Amino acid sequence: MSASARVRIGVVGCGMVAQAMHLQHLAQLRDRFDLSSIAEPSRTVRDAIAARYAVPRAYDDARALLDDGGLDAILVAAPAATHADVVLAALDAGLDVFVEKPLCITLADADRIVEARDRAGKVVQVGYMKRFDPAFERMLAELPDSADGLRYVRVMCHDPEWVPFFAADDIVRGADVPAEVIDATRRAESEQVEEAVGDGSPEAVFAFSDAYLGSMVHDVNVVHGLLERLGEPLPVQVADAAWWAGGRSITGSARLANGARWDNAWIQLLDVREYRESVTFYFADSIRSLAFPSPWLKQSPTRYERSEAEGAARAVRVVESHEESFLRELVYFHDCITTGAECRTPPEQARLDIELLTNMFLAAR
Repeated sequence: MSASARVRIGVVGCGMVAQAMHLQHLAQLRDRFDLSSIAEPSRTVRDAIAARYAVPRAYDDARALLDDGGLDAILVAAPAATHADVVLAALDAGLDVFVEKPLCITLADADRIVEARDRAGKVVQVGYMKRFDPAFERMLAELPDSADGLRYVRVMCHDPEWVPFFAADDIVRGADVPAEVIDATRRAESEQVEEAVGDGSPEAVFAFSDAYLGSMVHDVNVVHGLLERLGEPLPVQVADAAWWAGGRSITGSARLANGARWDNAWIQLLDVREYRESVTFYFADSIRSLAFPSPWLKQSPTRYERSEAEGAARAVRVVESHEESFLRELVYFHDCITTGAECRTPPEQARLDIELLTNMFLAAR
């Protein structure tokens, strides 16, 4: 496939992230993608999205979309419990795959996806858009060659979810998803969480699947990328963890090989209209940090700040860019398919994230 080829893509799941980001960007990237089909169990949502984006084929499930053919790739934005089955079926059908985070819920499914990807010889790109953020790229490029001077890593996110960022009609919602589809998805999620961590209770499902794998995973992936650049051995060793408030407050800490500590916290604050997310690396001679905006605010800049001594003064350099990381990751997905560019967020990377978060959850029990 030539670099200028239009990739025929189908979207599985037309919920929040698909509507707020992926569908809009696929439409913007018409020179690279042909949005050929969608699969969505809500007829209300399916009909609205098909009409909005002039999608010629719309189905009520992923299996029907895959069976009808006519695609080069799919984008999976369905519930996490469905990811593994859809990705595996797409690879069996010979398609390249972009799958939203988390890749899946269990390590066994992550291994199956890696094996299927290798058999098919196709691309599987996980939706870690922060890896395509220009501020992250700048911080990564400026890191020292080793972690010898690294003293501490701190990650903090408090999240009001989407209420402050969307009006009532911004996202099409449907109350007509068949009850059997909802029940099957919930049951699958509970079974997969129980397989992963030994507890399929509603609180454990929310804490592990939604909070650790659905939210903290983004910053874990960022830190893993920065630590890898520093030559820090991965995986790291979990030190401790905790979750409370029904899984709406979670923490996890790790020990690095050089003796430094890495602390993570994610707090859901639905009644506070403020989003803050930061990743800070404290070195012996500098402090380097990323401050992320809400992911729902398109083209809002991430702030990279580097603070060092300059004689008796503090010298601070700031880098910000309005380039949209959700769009950039799709451009890169196209490059991977058409030019053979090396995948920047492969399933092996996601497996490392899932392994650490699984061990954090188990340490909190």
